[in-house]
Amino acid sequence: MNILKYGLFYLLETILRFLPLPQKTGLIKIGHPDRNSPVLLTGNYHLTVLKVKRALKGQNAFLLVANSRGINVWCAAAGGHFTNHDVISAIKISGIENLIDHRTVILPQLVACGIEARVIDQRTGWKVKWGPVNIEDFPAYLKNGQKKTTGMSVVRFPLRDRLEMAIAWAFWMSVVFSLVLLIFKSEAVVPAIIMVWLLAFFVFSVFPVYLPLLCPKEQEKQWEKRRIGRRIFLFSFLFLVLAGLGTYSLLTSHFTANFLLFWGILSFVTVLLLGGDLAGGTPLLISEFREEKGFQVEVDNEKCRGDGICGIVCPLNCFTLDKQKRLAILERPEKCICCGACVVQCQFDALSYADKKGRRVSPDFVRKHKVELSGKRKPN
Repeated sequence: MNILKYGLFYLLETILRFLPLPQKTGLIKIGHPDRNSPVLLTGNYHLTVLKVKRALKGQNAFLLVANSRGINVWCAAAGGHFTNHDVISAIKISGIENLIDHRTVILPQLVACGIEARVIDQRTGWKVKWGPVNIEDFPAYLKNGQKKTTGMSVVRFPLRDRLEMAIAWAFWMSVVFSLVLLIFKSEAVVPAIIMVWLLAFFVFSVFPVYLPLLCPKEQEKQWEKRRIGRRIFLFSFLFLVLAGLGTYSLLTSHFTANFLLFWGILSFVTVLLLGGDLAGGTPLLISEFREEKGFQVEVDNEKCRGDGICGIVCPLNCFTLDKQKRLAILERPEKCICCGACVVQCQFDALSYADKKGRRVSPDFVRKHKVELSGKRKPN
C-alpha cells in the first residue's frame, strides 16, 4: 500500500476510531516466510492490521488475523469481544499448522487481559509468546530473537496517540453539537466546532503536564488524592475556558447575559465530556468506577512461585521480581490501572483484586467477567 492510500485510511479511521471497523479474518503472508518463520496474531480492527503490515515490511512472517469484532485488541480483549475461542479458531481454521514446523504464536501483549495463554496451549498445543505493546517495536523484537526489552512491554501515550484521541473526540462532538445547534442556533455551529477542536487538542496535547495530578505517586491516601486531583483538573480546566470566554466577550463587545449563558453552558458540556471520561481516552489512568471502589492488585506470597509472568504482561511496568525469594513485588502500585492482565495470566492464582475494605475479587471472577465501558466488570 502506497503512502498516500495509507495516509487516507489512517486519517479516516482515526476520525471514526470509536466505531468497529472490521477487516476480513484469515492468514496473511508477510514477505517470503518459510517453515521456521514466526507466526504473529492480531485482531481484525482494520487500522491495526494496516499498521502491523506496515511495521513488518521487509520481514518474513505469517500474520493471523483473528476475529476481534473490528475493535482494537486491548479494548476487545478487556471487553470480552476477543476471546480464547477466537484465537483458537484462527489457528485451527487458517491452515497455518500445515505451513510451519514450530507451534509458537506471538500475541499482542495487550490482549493478556482477556486471552489466557494456558487455555490456548491446552486446546491447541501452541505456546503463546507475548509480543511488544507497541506495533512499531515488532521489527526490533523479531531481530532480537523474539525477546523484549523493558521498553517494549510498557504502553506509551506519545503526542501522536494523544492527537489521534483529540481528533476522534473532536469529530464526534462536532457532529452532535452541529445537529443540535442547527435546530436552535444555526449561526453558532462554526464557532462551536472551532471551540470543540481547540479544547480537544489542548486537553490531550498537554496531558503529561497534569498527569501527576491525576496519578499521584504518594501511597498514603492515594485513592482520595486521585479523586481530588480529578476535581482540581476539571474545575481548573473549566475556569480557564470560562475565563477565556469572558475575555473574548469583553474584547469583541459581546459581553451580554445571553452570550455568556449560551457559551458558558456549551463550554461546560464540552469540558465535562472531554475531562469527565479522560480515563477512558488514555491508557495510563484507572477507570473512575474501579477508582471509586478502591480496587488494587495484591500478591499472595504463599501462592506466588516467581515465574515473572505478571511483569511480562503488565503494560505499565508495575512489578519487579525478587529472584532470591522467587516472589513478585508490586513495586509501583500507583501506576496500576487494574487491567487484569497479571491476574488472568498467573497460573498459580497468586494475584487478585482487593478493595479498600479488604474484600477480594478472585482470579476466576476476573477471567470470567469482562470490562464494560464504565470500567465495571460484567459476565462474558
